[in-house]
Amino acid sequence: MISPTSRWFVFMLAAMNAMTALAVDTSLPAMPSIGREFAASPDQVQLTLSLFMFGYAFGQILSGPLSDRFGRRPMLLIGLSVYTLSGLGCMLARGIDALIVLRFVQALSAAVGPSMSRAVIRDYHGGPRASHMLSSVQLAMGFALVAAPIIGSLVLSFASWRGIFFFLALFGAILTVVVWRGFAESLTLPDPQAAHPARLITNFLTFFGNRICAGYALINGFIQGGLLAFLSGIPFVMTDVFHVPPTRFGFYFALAATGLIFGASFNRRLVRRLLPDRILRLGLFVQASAGCLLLAFALFKEPSPLIFMLPVMAYSFSQGLVMPNAIAAAMEPLPYMAGLAAALLGAVQMGSGAVTGYIVNALYNGTALPLAGMLALLACCGLAAYHLVIYRRR
Repeated sequence: MISPTSRWFVFMLAAMNAMTALAVDTSLPAMPSIGREFAASPDQVQLTLSLFMFGYAFGQILSGPLSDRFGRRPMLLIGLSVYTLSGLGCMLARGIDALIVLRFVQALSAAVGPSMSRAVIRDYHGGPRASHMLSSVQLAMGFALVAAPIIGSLVLSFASWRGIFFFLALFGAILTVVVWRGFAESLTLPDPQAAHPARLITNFLTFFGNRICAGYALINGFIQGGLLAFLSGIPFVMTDVFHVPPTRFGFYFALAATGLIFGASFNRRLVRRLLPDRILRLGLFVQASAGCLLLAFALFKEPSPLIFMLPVMAYSFSQGLVMPNAIAAAMEPLPYMAGLAAALLGAVQMGSGAVTGYIVNALYNGTALPLAGMLALLACCGLAAYHLVIYRRR
């Protein structure tokens, strides 16, 4: 078994956390090809992504309480096995309807990775050590955001879109073997009643009734909403506003992901010297400043795409400072229901991202203003939520 204090254990958790990003972003370059092969409308093809998001949110709420009842290891093995089989099913799909259903199943299983990685960290660690571990896992998300579209494009260069789902199935199969051989159960005291409806309702109310849990979950929702709003709006801004050719879009996208990577890496060093809450306050201030600068750019001038991306990099850098510490703080008070807490955090993140991404696309008017305005608003809301809910009452 892999020791929970080893680097290999961190790599395993990071791979779990990257499951969803890989499943989403590797498939983006293939969406036009899928539409052509199945003679499907853009709305039908888009359902493979939108229903994936819904399944991801529901899968976390389902897997969290079950892991508190039966343990992290069984849920991981079941989820990874289904992830592998659904990837093979997507590869062999013969119609758009079958692909949509299989992507939903894939999302349900993919949700196990991120939620269980957070729960496992809370099983073993608390306080600054948990923030340090979550920063390492956050690094995987940044690298996955950079690598996934590149992997999808590379696979499409020598295979059809079906090769992308074969890659996802292979990734799931390898991770299944690693977890089976290397991961020992981290939950020492399972709760036999954790999946009972009455206990679920009680635990839901306990989590959202706790000021610390609810406050940091709210902050994390604002921060994650900014990330998903950016992912939804930046393709239109780069291509329509700055006239960036598709061949160069990946470069600008990678700049934002690089900011997230550096932020998470910097946070790992800072938590050895500073309290996680002080780092979180610094990150929120940097993010609000970057969001307001981005909004000023959109209102008063039209910079080059590279200049526009500078405050975006600062914005994503600050996410690497805020998110690991907010997640660790939200899960700290309730270790006995870490699985459900991790699931609820993921559901809040995804719900916030779905709403903000939809609003950015609905308000898009051919300028960068809707995206910049949403990022500035969410950053300022995160800073305000900290001071109103956490800092002032403390």
